[in-house]
Amino acid sequence: MARDSGGIQKKEETLEDQPDSGEEAAASLAIQKRGRRTKPLLWLWCVLVVLFSFALNILYLGRPGIWFDEAFSVELARQPLPLLWHTIFGIEPNMELYYLLLHGWLRVTGWLGLAPVEWLVRLPSAVCAALSTGVIFLFARRYLGIIASTVGAVLFASNYLQLVYAQQTRAYALQLLLLCLSWLALLNAIHQETRQKRWWVLYVVTVVLAIYSHLFSAFVLFAQCIALVALFCVSANWRASIRQQAVLWIGSLVLIGLLSIPMFLVSLHGSKTGWLFVPHLTELLSLFTIISGSNPRYLVVLGLCIFLGLSLVGAGCIMARNAHYRHWVVTESEQVQRFGWFAWIMLCWFVLPIVVSYVISQGSLRLFSTRYLVVVVPPFCLLAALGVAVWRRRVAQAIVSCVLIGVAFLVVPHYYQNAQVEDWNTAVHWLQARSQANDGLVCYDNTITQGCQVAVEYYLHAYPNGTHFSSDSPGLFSWEKFSNGEPQNDPALALQPAALSAFARQHPRFFLITGRIANQADAMHVKNTQHWLDQHYHLVGQIVTHTVTVRLYSSLGQ
Repeated sequence: MARDSGGIQKKEETLEDQPDSGEEAAASLAIQKRGRRTKPLLWLWCVLVVLFSFALNILYLGRPGIWFDEAFSVELARQPLPLLWHTIFGIEPNMELYYLLLHGWLRVTGWLGLAPVEWLVRLPSAVCAALSTGVIFLFARRYLGIIASTVGAVLFASNYLQLVYAQQTRAYALQLLLLCLSWLALLNAIHQETRQKRWWVLYVVTVVLAIYSHLFSAFVLFAQCIALVALFCVSANWRASIRQQAVLWIGSLVLIGLLSIPMFLVSLHGSKTGWLFVPHLTELLSLFTIISGSNPRYLVVLGLCIFLGLSLVGAGCIMARNAHYRHWVVTESEQVQRFGWFAWIMLCWFVLPIVVSYVISQGSLRLFSTRYLVVVVPPFCLLAALGVAVWRRRVAQAIVSCVLIGVAFLVVPHYYQNAQVEDWNTAVHWLQARSQANDGLVCYDNTITQGCQVAVEYYLHAYPNGTHFSSDSPGLFSWEKFSNGEPQNDPALALQPAALSAFARQHPRFFLITGRIANQADAMHVKNTQHWLDQHYHLVGQIVTHTVTVRLYSSLGQ
């Protein structure tokens, strides 16, 4: 078993409570000197872990094309601040904090003359994910020691689902950072005898900001409460610590609730998650498939490591009393208890968001989604790291660590090979290369769930050459109407011959762009419209990708 990294502080507290003597003073001084020597090394190691994560996050960051959800984030964030503010505190309440931060990022980079290309709009997520890795390392070191906490941080940094949102222009990486900081602040506030108020302030700030980043963070807050309440009931040590901090903890929860009221109120009237389905066991299995990057070997190895770690911790109290088995597992009952506390906290963080969202989603409110459940990746990785920490012998720790890291690294290339979600890039660049002055653009489907125009407009703004949607485009999407909750222009106008004929009289050359078709009926409608256009206009050229089709028509010469 690894040495107790948290033992230094506890030994210092014990020595301070005893009468001073020469030997005790010398021991206390030696411990303090050792702590001062190891602290810089600890922070250096943390920085190296963060840099390792950041390197994985920025690798090929700009290679995959922006897909619709990312384009929606960027296009909403680039709206004027009054319109953005009205939208996120109205029709689009979730991810409010992220949209505001992204708006500021786009303003700053735009002032510097940088276009909002793929790698630039994704960079904040990559930074947040890398910082989360460092926080996870610091959080786990208190309970697991340097080796196991490093393994846990590396597993997190290389996890498939984590990498997905570390390289997307969405709020999930920011949410993960804030939630990891909230766990670190909460446990430090409970245990430390100095500077508790600072930790409680950090706890309140991070939880509130996490909720404003994504409402699903409330489930992690619930897991924190359940974890501490259970520890209060079963552990005398935790009971004493929580009692000392009870007023501050309860006050923090009340303050979090009060500060979150505006977010919860607007969420009652904002967009819902009707696009999600009622989850079944297949969706539950899909969650673990995505976490493992569709690699059964990864899932089996980490699952066995978690099972062995939890089993050894559970049996540790008994085995530690038997001299014959003592050298294989933990040697001190205090160490066993610390691992048990850590395992319980991680299980609450991992299990409760999954179970609660699954149960709630059986009703009218849908909350079970792999994108929302990225918040359970840190405890999943740290439970696997517990399987490293339980072994006393360094050789056993090294073997288990190498197996875990090795199988995790096998998944990383699979992510980069499958990072492309939708390819709007190729089609829009083809369109821009052939566009001329006064050419018209028609996009279908422009409903907010399909978002053809939103995705195309991202690339028209990121790589500007003058091509743009004109105000007379049939079925045009309007951010102003979206912000005010007004009905949009009928998207079906983009496929109606009368509307297209009127549009062609103003734009002798026009592009028909189709993408993200909702169902087979709409696909047939698109096919019929293309057939009608082929009979009445000259097809100059087209490009077809698995995401979008662009056809250039001309009425000149007819």
